[in-house]
Amino acid sequence: MSTTRQAAETVAQVTAPVPVGVSSLSFLGVTLKDWVFMGTGVLIVFQLIVIVPKACRSLRSLKNHIKEVINHNVNRK
Repeated sequence: MSTTRQAAETVAQVTAPVPVGVSSLSFLGVTLKDWVFMGTGVLIVFQLIVIVPKACRSLRSLKNHIKEVINHNVNRK
């Protein structure tokens, strides 16, 4: 068990992770700042895809609830 751990630690120390996508595109003129900008845009789009349907369902539910309350109050009078 300890030899496996030692081997893993040795490999981790010897090999350094190389961000291949960022490195290769930086040679083509895409800077790290541009990568962060693109990643933020993708993240916002994904969040909107998830949030918009939930917001629509919540608003629809709120609208139905308000109608029920109004109808209940009208019927009481």
